[in-house]
Amino acid sequence: MIKHNELVIDGVATSSFPFDVIVEEAPAIVIANSKTKLWEHDGISGAILQTNHHRGMVEKSYTLHLVKPKEEDLNRFLALFARENFWLESERVKTTKMWCYKVKISETVRNRAGYYALKITFECHPTKFFKVTDNQTFSRSGTLRTKGSALAFPTITLTGQSTTEVSFTVDRQVIRLERLSGRAIMINNPNNPSFLDGTGSRIKWTGDFITIDPIKKQDVGIVLGAGISSMTIETVWGWA
Repeated sequence: MIKHNELVIDGVATSSFPFDVIVEEAPAIVIANSKTKLWEHDGISGAILQTNHHRGMVEKSYTLHLVKPKEEDLNRFLALFARENFWLESERVKTTKMWCYKVKISETVRNRAGYYALKITFECHPTKFFKVTDNQTFSRSGTLRTKGSALAFPTITLTGQSTTEVSFTVDRQVIRLERLSGRAIMINNPNNPSFLDGTGSRIKWTGDFITIDPIKKQDVGIVLGAGISSMTIETVWGWA
């Protein structure tokens, strides 16, 4: 089937169906606006800048042409667009992918020859995420090399042993754990953050979940406290 300009939706390629799927548009460049606000006041000239590096959603629209699909195959294909929270990839984009929340189908047309045309819009996170996950491991204090330009929320895995308080620092963010026994995993995803030990139990800790801003710093200092034998930082970097 047709691989040129194909889309991969939640791991399923449009070329994997037993009929031709033609993706009409090449991937468009879409840049989300930041949520920074400008506040004007009669008492000052100009405006007050309220900085917010988070960004709004983006929409990626495509027209798909389906060449004489059988009814059952057509229904299997359309079931793709009922999915939520998935990766969207394009054959034409080699290094990045999009995290999409859902799909809208705004128009469906069937002509006399049995060809279907679908207008679909993916509603997505604004970051263009790298396809390759970055892993950096530290056995002592060092420097984390950042990539891209979008805010990043790493997964941090600690190993070590201590019956007393342990701490580590990422840039200026200090995290303290009541104790460390074996392994601890800190997931900083703002939609589902967690800090658990190797058995899946919650850890007693103080501090905040970690956000890394590559625009501010390309090199981020890492400090490992006593009792931590290694730290692995797993990050999906991206472009804002």
